[in-house]
Amino acid sequence: MLRFAVSCLVGAFLLGCPKSAGPAPVIVGVSVLRISQPVFVAAQRGLFAKHGVEVQLRRFDTAQAFGDELSAGRLDAAGYVAFPILSARAAPPAVRALTAVVEDDSHPLSFLLVKKGAGGGGLASLAGKRVGVLPTVAYERWLAAILEDAGVPAGAVSVVPLAPGQQLDALASGGVEALFTGDPMATVALARGIAEPATRTAPVPHVFGSPFLFGTFAVRAAFADAHPAEVRALTAALDEAIELMRSDAALGPAALSEVVREAERPFLASAPPTRYLRSTEVTAEALQQAFESARGLWGAGK
Repeated sequence: MLRFAVSCLVGAFLLGCPKSAGPAPVIVGVSVLRISQPVFVAAQRGLFAKHGVEVQLRRFDTAQAFGDELSAGRLDAAGYVAFPILSARAAPPAVRALTAVVEDDSHPLSFLLVKKGAGGGGLASLAGKRVGVLPTVAYERWLAAILEDAGVPAGAVSVVPLAPGQQLDALASGGVEALFTGDPMATVALARGIAEPATRTAPVPHVFGSPFLFGTFAVRAAFADAHPAEVRALTAALDEAIELMRSDAALGPAALSEVVREAERPFLASAPPTRYLRSTEVTAEALQQAFESARGLWGAGK
């Protein structure tokens, strides 16, 4: 028996002996946007492995698919994702929020842009215009709230969902007169002289309060209950990535440069700083308020 066991250890492949399977990798959805920098930093610097968890990343252009994928169990976790996306479904996915990304005037994440030279009229000038938006329910609902706050009635603008790769061409060619989007698209549009800001302050925090809890790294609650060790490891890796990014502001853009479209890479260093909260810095009360505010976008008609 001992001789057989040793043979299996030495020549498992050749002898066809059974091998014990390790734990399945954690399937993590990640959007190729600036908000997701800690995920790419953690992956590229080996922080997930360092903390004892194997992660398989699945990339998406935006986080819109995350709600469906989490609910269906095709993703174990996803991030970073805006809270309205997690609250948009009739039966939203039950998730645990591990960390957060925050927006304020010094750390803008969403930009309302108009074509270069077309500014000056304020948000009221958007009435009757076509506004391209990042194709997520978060940006559609936030835009409605921003316009309503500025006295522009619902339906006064034509909202055009545009994939990230289509946005700059649409604005430059006149396919839309304005863009409500995030990075890296917004920074590229500004740096290339295609666009200018339509507002003097970050529009979402202006309406919903600053600092604004924009989004989170979310784990399916069922997965968290079944795999607490993996969730602790994910949390530790993201916390460490955030801490590293605080000590070196170039780390996030450098990590993002590995995955964005080639035309966007030269402009990543021009993006504003991004503010993340580690797991110990975001309270349960703040997360609950963020989810309730997001759900209010649907119930209150904003």
